[in-house]
Parts: sequence; C-alpha cells; structure tokens
Amino acid sequence: MRSFDKFKHKMSLSGGSLRNDRVRDSRLLLNETFADDASFALGIYFWELNKESYDNDDALRIRIFDRKFSAAQGVTMKFQTLIDSPIVVGDIAYDSIEDEYLICTESYKVSDIHWQGKFTLCNWVLRWQNDNGDVLNYPCYDINATQYNSGEQSNKQFTIGSSQHILLLPYDQNTVVLKTPQRFFIDKNYEVPTVFVVTQNDTTSYNFGRKGIVRLTVMEDAYNVNKDRIDLGICDYKEPLEGSEDEADTSTPPPPSSLHKSTILFNTNVLKSGGDSQVFTAKFFDENNNEIMGVVPVWKIVSDFNDSLQVVEHENSIEIEVDDDSCIDEEFKIVLSDSDGKVSSSLLVGIESLL
Repeated sequence: MRSFDKFKHKMSLSGGSLRNDRVRDSRLLLNETFADDASFALGIYFWELNKESYDNDDALRIRIFDRKFSAAQGVTMKFQTLIDSPIVVGDIAYDSIEDEYLICTESYKVSDIHWQGKFTLCNWVLRWQNDNGDVLNYPCYDINATQYNSGEQSNKQFTIGSSQHILLLPYDQNTVVLKTPQRFFIDKNYEVPTVFVVTQNDTTSYNFGRKGIVRLTVMEDAYNVNKDRIDLGICDYKEPLEGSEDEADTSTPPPPSSLHKSTILFNTNVLKSGGDSQVFTAKFFDENNNEIMGVVPVWKIVSDFNDSLQVVEHENSIEIEVDDDSCIDEEFKIVLSDSDGKVSSSLLVGIESLL
C-alpha cells in the first residue's frame, strides 16, 4: 500500500480528515490535563432557583481565570469548560467556597474543542413574589445608571428620589414577564430600604444562544407602608395562594412548567469493542429541577463510523454496542433533545479494546 493510501486509511479510521483527527487529539489531551491547571476551580455548581444546598450535586469541571474589575462591567472573569459541559449566556454558577453567584455574559465554542466565555460577579439578589405569591430569589448584576443628576428631584413641597438602576437577570418564565408596576427593595439599608419600580424590561438585546439575559430598568419609587414588608424584603406583599410553593408541604415538588434542561444518565461513557452494550437514559427537567415525565426523547449519534455501532432505542433510553476493532481509541457523540428541539444535551463516548 502506498504511503498516501496508508495516510487516507488512517484518516478514515480516526475521524475522516486531518482536522477531525487534530480536534479529537486536542479534546483527549485537554480532558486528561484539565484538572491539573492552577485555574481549575472547586465547588462550582449550576445555580437553581431557591435551592438551599448543593451537597449532593456534581460540581462543574471548570477553569476560572483572569479575574478583574472595571467601573463599567464590575467584577468579571473568564472561564473554560470541556466540549460536553457547555455554559450558555444566562446560566448562573454558584461558588460554594466563596458563597458567590456568577452570571454568564459571554459564551462561545472554540474550534469544537472546548467552551470559553466570561462571568460577571452578581452583586445583588433580587426578591419578589410571582402571581401565586411564591417568593423568588434571583442573583443578578446591578448597575447604577443614575446620570447627570444627584438622584433627587425637588419642588417647593417635597423631595423625591430619581435614582435609576439596570439589572441583568437570566431569561426564564419568571423574569421575562416582569413589568410595570412590579416593585423591589434594592438597598443594604435594611431599616429604611429604597424601593424601585420596573420601567422597562429589555428581553431581546442580550438574547444570545438558547437562554440569554433580560435587562431590567428600574426607577426609584415611594415606600408604601400598607403593602411593603421590610421584614420579608418584599414590596407589595400578598399572602400565597392555597397550595402554592410557599404554602404547601415543601416535600411535594411544584408541578412542572416548561422544559429547562435535559440530562443523559449513564454508568460509563466507555464502550468495549466486542463487549457488553451500554444503556443511556434520557431525563428532562423544568426550571425548578423537577423531572418532567412523558417527554419523548430524540437521539442522534454523531460519528464517522455509525455503521459500526449497534443502536437500539427504547421508551426513554438508547442502547449501544460496538464490535469493530477499527473503532478502538475513537469516540462519538450522543445528542439528546426533545421533539420540539427546545432543550438539548450531549455526551462524548469513547471506544476501548476489550482486552
């Protein structure tokens, strides 16, 4: 066999092209050395609404570096994750060691090898009630947008505040509906806190990726002694509806609302050529991390050797095996989504020798 023919044969076994071969090698090298870097961060988790403990959750494999401060953007830092652990604009990470929240404001995939982007340190937790009276607590980045005035307007009778802030929050079903006359306490003076009212909710300027950010503009408003509860940190307080999240037994999860994420459960992400098959199970969750039942999974296998894989789909899982030694040391991707394509997740699976 000529040298060029040998080269083409090698390429067909390892990805189909020189580029795919280099991408595969770069992923494998990064995966092996990822946790060795000094920037590898411990105790970082995906934030979930009103969740109190992350002790039983899997920490993110993430590098965080180049932390800096600017008056315009606050405290920012860059991050890097592996190709099968995407973080998108609008995701919030919780740093359990520093007890800080980080909102993703930039995210992009680098050459199909890894994800990289930027976090902004959240400096406030916004607190309000939804229509059912459930209390919601959202980390956010608060920007003081008061310009060209002292923050007050006066006439002969009285003085009123005119401060204006801009809040960056993750886009979801709770934040996208915020509008006038929704009011919040935004002040660390807990004895006489300042009240703000929503004047604009920009849901499109930061609509990047499959999630995004809402940009809330709020203006200083008057305190209402009859409705605002300083002791609870909530403006326009109302008693929760019977059977709502705050009223019901907390051991009973609230009914699911809409798809938020999908997850692939597995025992191992390694297949043995000529060995037993492996089963990968689909799970779907809403914004509150409650499992949504009855969602039909859509599976896709991404590789250059699909003909060598034996794939059987079940009700909510997929079973895969391989018996082809030419696939040893290769890898393929399993992509899971719902039938409408609202959420998706992926998993890299490697193939090893049975012996």
